[in-house]
Amino acid sequence: MLRKLLYVAACMAMAVAMVGCEGSDDSGPSIGSRGDGGGFLWKPLGEHSRKLVILLPSQYRGKVASVHVANSNGDVLEVGVFTIIANGNRPHYRFSKAGASYGNDLYAVADMNSGDTVHWPIPRGGTRTEY
Repeated sequence: MLRKLLYVAACMAMAVAMVGCEGSDDSGPSIGSRGDGGGFLWKPLGEHSRKLVILLPSQYRGKVASVHVANSNGDVLEVGVFTIIANGNRPHYRFSKAGASYGNDLYAVADMNSGDTVHWPIPRGGTRTEY
C-alpha cells in the first residue's frame, strides 16, 4: 500500500513538473500591476516633435528607471528617453515614432528603481489616453 502511495505521489510530481503551474514562468516579459492614475498621459503626437510623449503622474517622479512601450504580449517595442520634469512635476519620456506607429492594444510600462513594474493600458496608439 505504501509503495502504491509513493508511486502516485511521484507521478503527480512529474505531471506538475511537466505541465507547470499557472503564473510560475518568470522568464517572459512582465508589465507588472496597474499604475496609478491622476496625471498619466499617452500623447501620441508631441507639439514639437510630432512623436509619442508619455507623461507619468507626479508621484512617480524620481522613482522610475525606464519607461517603454509594450505590445499585447508584453514584448518591448521601444524604450523611451527621459527628457524633463514639467507640467505639474510629471516625468516626460519621448519616443522615436508617433503613437499610432506602435499599433493598438499596447501598454505603457514603467520599470521602477525598486525593481517593481507598473503599466497603463493603451487601447489605441494613435489616440490620446489619460488616467
